[in-house]
Amino acid sequence: MRLMFALMWKDEDKLSLVEEHLKNFYGDFVFQSKTFQLPYSSYYTGEMGQPLFKKFVLTKFEADELKLVGIKKHTDFIEKKFSINQSRTVNIDPIVIDKEKVVVATRKFRGNRIKVDKNLYLELELWYHNKSFQPFPWTYLDYKENIPFFNKAKKLIKR
Repeated sequence: MRLMFALMWKDEDKLSLVEEHLKNFYGDFVFQSKTFQLPYSSYYTGEMGQPLFKKFVLTKFEADELKLVGIKKHTDFIEKKFSINQSRTVNIDPIVIDKEKVVVATRKFRGNRIKVDKNLYLELELWYHNKSFQPFPWTYLDYKENIPFFNKAKKLIKR
């Protein structure tokens, strides 16, 4: 299993600082999605402003679901470190990917998520079936729209 991150930001300069911090701990990004906007969600705009941009990045770092607990706590620390007036400038969601699934760590509770620590949940976002990752009814639209990226990331980690 390999570690990925979903990164969301408004200010490119803050993103660069956060990316350098992540690379210092988890290694270089070996593959990343195209940057896209989130026109269908306003959940983060009150805190982070707008427009918001997002991308997914794949690292060489080996991780599994158990390691996601500590990694999520570390990314929470990074988010706070680069916050301005207690508002995040970059949102970081750690993800693990393997040949069968994509799992994300989150602080937000929903009934389909598995609690693994205080206010920390894991969610299966995509599963591999019929030669492609497939979404679930709860899978976020940005994951659904980036299935080709996740398929390519899967091929990269198989090598």
